[in-house]
Amino acid sequence: MIIVYLLAFISLFPVYAYLLAPKTKNKGYIFGISFLILIFCLFSFVGKYSFLGSMKEQEINNKIFLIIEQDNEIPVNLFNSFDAIIDEESKLYWAQSYIQKAMSEQKLQAAESLISFSEKYFMTSDEKFIFYTLYTQLRDLKFPIFANSKFILNLSPPADCENYKGNISLFIMNGPNIPIASQNFQNSFEVSLGNNNSSIPGFDLASAYLNQETLELKASLFCVEKNLDYFSENALLFDQNNHINTYNIRPNEWLKREQ
Repeated sequence: MIIVYLLAFISLFPVYAYLLAPKTKNKGYIFGISFLILIFCLFSFVGKYSFLGSMKEQEINNKIFLIIEQDNEIPVNLFNSFDAIIDEESKLYWAQSYIQKAMSEQKLQAAESLISFSEKYFMTSDEKFIFYTLYTQLRDLKFPIFANSKFILNLSPPADCENYKGNISLFIMNGPNIPIASQNFQNSFEVSLGNNNSSIPGFDLASAYLNQETLELKASLFCVEKNLDYFSENALLFDQNNHINTYNIRPNEWLKREQ
């Protein structure tokens, strides 16, 4: 948009030269007509109700809708036109609408292309949360069985401990210190974790299973009657083809935490 204003300013140079010439006539008339033409051109391209701008936006919109319908990748030159013509405030809303339309119509190749291009528009924490949610929805459409990924921990408490509570958390080995799933438990022999036990959409069990990540299981347990803390930590690697995996912690595998 700045370029448009700069070109408009430069286009007035001949008019300035005419007005500054000592022997020219009808300077006010020439200046008035030139100014009105310039305002009309600016309004046509960058005004709030710009009809030329609206036509270009509609053309981009129609092209993207057609490509979504054909389930093709969005061409780079169309993305560049989108970047150049659509105003900043509208880009995120338009991109999100395109992605949702592509996914609702099961046009997964187009949706993946749109998501890859649109990530830069989701800048704030809330916007990033929306982006990761869209990404997760697309992944679950591509790999529907992993939408129901689970990790089931079968645990037996330490000996002589009947009243207990604790937490289990799964982390990516050598990854960020953010669990892909976490759950508290109390007097349970089985604890189940799913994708919904993740704090960040997409950073979850399904992602770990699909990428064959080595996981780190961290379990903590507090025995009420003994007033003692226990823990168990284990590295886990599961088959990529399994969306439900299990692990057992036996009574003698709990370690007493030093007070």
